[in-house]
Amino acid sequence: MKKILLAVLAVIVLAILGVAIWLYTLESHYNVTRSIVINKSVDKVFPLVNNFKTWTEWSPWLCMEPDAKVDVTGSGSDIGDTYSWEGELVGIGTIEHLQLEKNKLINQEIRFKTPMESKSDVYWIFESLNDSTSKVTWGMKGEMPFFARFMTKMMEPLIGMDYERGLKMIKGLAEKGYVASKVEIIGVVDIPEIAYLGKAQRTTFEDLGPLMQKAMYDVWQEVEKNNLKSTKGITLYTQFDIFNPELEFVAGGVLDKKIEASEGFISSTIDAGKAVKVVFTGDYEYIGNAWSAGMSYMQGQKNMQSQDYAGYELYITNPMDEPDSRKWISEIYIPVK
Repeated sequence: MKKILLAVLAVIVLAILGVAIWLYTLESHYNVTRSIVINKSVDKVFPLVNNFKTWTEWSPWLCMEPDAKVDVTGSGSDIGDTYSWEGELVGIGTIEHLQLEKNKLINQEIRFKTPMESKSDVYWIFESLNDSTSKVTWGMKGEMPFFARFMTKMMEPLIGMDYERGLKMIKGLAEKGYVASKVEIIGVVDIPEIAYLGKAQRTTFEDLGPLMQKAMYDVWQEVEKNNLKSTKGITLYTQFDIFNPELEFVAGGVLDKKIEASEGFISSTIDAGKAVKVVFTGDYEYIGNAWSAGMSYMQGQKNMQSQDYAGYELYITNPMDEPDSRKWISEIYIPVK
């Protein structure tokens, strides 16, 4: 028995040593940046970031949990001022102004308490391209704890996608004076079987919008040509992975029943089941906020995502009938086991 215990102990020690050696070989530093061009002068854009009191209008995290507790110290615009948050989905943390150069740069420190205690450097660079155009770069850099080095490469897509969403909302707020984005998490619901007609595409996140519009147009032409009835648009994501730059989707319209599809089109059904439902009101440009909210909700509730497909969007409002994008209603469904 003693020899068996010693053998088991030796195996455990070797396994721990092997993991430690593996972690030692991994990169620990990360530096994630995203940029956007805004059609406003830099003096109009800088205050939207410099003043913490405006962050609730464009935060890529608070948009999924608007009821989270937020506290801003001081004026929100000076060195030493802080912005703190606390919520079920957004966790707990604080960000502090460390360096400010008007219309040029902001350096900050962000300190997380949950979901994992850590701190990182956040920086903003503002460039004036001309009297009416500016470029904003948002970055975060830091070092992962030794035991979490395996997550270093994940920081690029995870932080990057959040920063892209945030920068889009800053752009919208600067150019239009508002952000057409409202998210409501409904929770896990029963979904019925859905028949649809669509076109399949494989693309990158960057080229998703134009390809989706083209597919939708082609499908609606097919619907009219064959005197079919479609009340809602739909995009089914058959392959969606934030760590992979490419995704697969089928865009088209919901039908009363499955039909025989013409060449180049797909007619199929989505099985009935259960899914996390999120209602999104606003411009499709910001619909990623709803996906982020749904994924965060699933993690918090410990729901396992089904592997049949990544999820789908139903477009309840027809933009041809309602020109105000602030009133467009969409529903996002993420299947769960």
